[in-house]
Amino acid sequence: MGVDQHRGVGTRDDGTPTGISVAVGAVLVVGAALLAALLFPPDELPGRALVVAIALGGFARFVPDLRAVGAVTVLGAMTFVGFLANEFGELVGAPASAWAYPAGFGFAAGLGAGYRRLRTYAAAPGPSPAPAPTASARTAQARAVQAPTAPARPFPPTVTPSDGEPGRRQAA
Repeated sequence: MGVDQHRGVGTRDDGTPTGISVAVGAVLVVGAALLAALLFPPDELPGRALVVAIALGGFARFVPDLRAVGAVTVLGAMTFVGFLANEFGELVGAPASAWAYPAGFGFAAGLGAGYRRLRTYAAAPGPSPAPAPTASARTAQARAVQAPTAPARPFPPTVTPSDGEPGRRQAA
């Protein structure tokens, strides 16, 4: 919510505040971590990482604020390493292999944000291509191409028996 200084009335911003997007993303990350813990046993780190990566990529697909996407991606990485790879939320004592998975989280978030950017460019207003001709216009164009402009005359002109001597050429 903002204030128009000239008229003294409140105005509404089009975008969602970054803090709200981060809060929604935090809830999404916690839900993804709970789902990953329910679906996969503790020694299945790739499966757990896949669930979190899909959630982060989906979040990045729908949120235009890259600051919120970055914050939620870092939160997802710390949640994965602290609670899914290691127990009891310890980030320091986690095995080194657990820290390799957050690179995939960044990749998934980058794919989601890139997809959103491409869809935004595709939907942007601008000059549109010429409309395709209708069926009647295509038929009229085809007839115009096929219609001769002048009657066809044989070349070279020849004399027929009724015009004069047979076999003799006549100038046109």
